Amino acid sequence: MAKKLKIEYYRNRCIGHGNCAAIAPAHFELLGTKAALKGSRNIGKGVYSMEFECDRVTENRLIEAGKACPVNAIRVVDAEKNKDIISVNVKEGKAKEVVAEYDDEKDFVIDKGGYFLIRLDRKNKNIEAAFCKEKNKVSLKVIGRTPRDVYHTIINKEKVQIRKDQAAYLGRELQKAYIALKYNLEYIQDDELDMNKRIK
Repeated sequence: MAKKLKIEYYRNRCIGHGNCAAIAPAHFELLGTKAALKGSRNIGKGVYSMEFECDRVTENRLIEAGKACPVNAIRVVDAEKNKDIISVNVKEGKAKEVVAEYDDEKDFVIDKGGYFLIRLDRKNKNIEAAFCKEKNKVSLKVIGRTPRDVYHTIINKEKVQIRKDQAAYLGRELQKAYIALKYNLEYIQDDELDMNKRIK
């Protein structure tokens, strides 16, 4: 049985992750750093819309594409009931609110599984992340151009077992290294980036 859907795509929110194009390639495609909703029209303020009847398989793919968007850029609406199936609005409700605090002396815990050394290969424009299980002994070296390439390889492909805070630390340091490489800044692991310290 055909179902009438309305799809809205909020292009300004899109970060080009590409989940939508991978899940529903008949309706989404990745064009450079942004996705595009095929056959849609611009209804203003960077929102693209289309309305059509589809079968259950297509409906499920579009719903999954909306769910998989990490920035809530895809709205899926049951056009007959005028009801959101996938909303782009975040509902906070009665969310618990916590003031973030961290004391390095009290809260820091050494990951017994190992630690990372991060450095830049400026000549080849790569980030290098070396994992040491023992002090100063590299057991794995991952080389990549972007933080996402490196941390996905370490965590998902190589399945390096690290604490959650170590994974967060790794992501932060890789992003700093990427910025330093892109803007030719001095990079020192564990130090904050100084946007005025450029490499000559």
